[in-house]
Amino acid sequence: MDRKHLNNFIDGMKNAMYEAGKLAQTQQSTIKNIGKNAENLSGDNEYTKKCRTAKTIIDEKIQEILLIAATKLLDAPNVNLDAEENTFSKKYFSSTFIPNAAVLIIDPIDATLDYLLGNSSYRINVGLVEKGAVLASLIYFPARKEFYFIKNNNAYCEKSGKLYKLSVLGRKKDNFVYVNSRVDDHIIYNLNKGGYKIVNYKDGIVDYTDALMKCITGEYILCIFHTPQTRDVLLGAIITAFPGSYMCDWKGNKISWPNGGRIPQVIFGFGTLPKKVLKSLKI
Repeated sequence: MDRKHLNNFIDGMKNAMYEAGKLAQTQQSTIKNIGKNAENLSGDNEYTKKCRTAKTIIDEKIQEILLIAATKLLDAPNVNLDAEENTFSKKYFSSTFIPNAAVLIIDPIDATLDYLLGNSSYRINVGLVEKGAVLASLIYFPARKEFYFIKNNNAYCEKSGKLYKLSVLGRKKDNFVYVNSRVDDHIIYNLNKGGYKIVNYKDGIVDYTDALMKCITGEYILCIFHTPQTRDVLLGAIITAFPGSYMCDWKGNKISWPNGGRIPQVIFGFGTLPKKVLKSLKI
């Protein structure tokens, strides 16, 4: 996809996401949890199960807004789709995986449980991946009026109508490392032993996207994930837009973005991946 078409896609999807965000905000106080089935995963506790089984009618309505917009911006029959909900307009995209084709990734309401609880941390995520590279990553927090995205290889935040080019802030002294709930307890023990302060997703205090944002602002050194959904860590693509950043596996090897689904093991951060972290990850 050339730059002109890619920028048209980004601008068009931003408009659709703003529209979807208005719907989400107006319905937040009255919406009900209709629930969904979710696989049992290692590291689950009551909180993580509630997060993965939460669903609302708004999830489906927002996905339709985004899919309809995308059909006008992409050659939909020749685009793969990784969308969370099973809605009508999925039929316009390829029903079988096309090798080397672009993949549209959609999470209509990420952090659905937070949305149901009336919190401001929920967001709408859209990504476009092709041949292992993220062409577009768009994350919109309707309640916060914050929109993060990549355009022309730069990372931006649009907040309350004003556009800011993102920059990496200074690193704080505390060695905070974020892990998701499926990172093994033995690894967490090793990290603690190595002097790192662990923030664990399953404690219900900080979720994936806010953790990645804290990595950008310098509060966290890095984020370690075991089998996250690609759509849940799209903000990591914004991290990789910065010079001196890394996206690697647990052995420190550079990895490419998958075509949706789960990423087996991934670390996001800046600078040099500490050797103590790599040592801690060896089981």
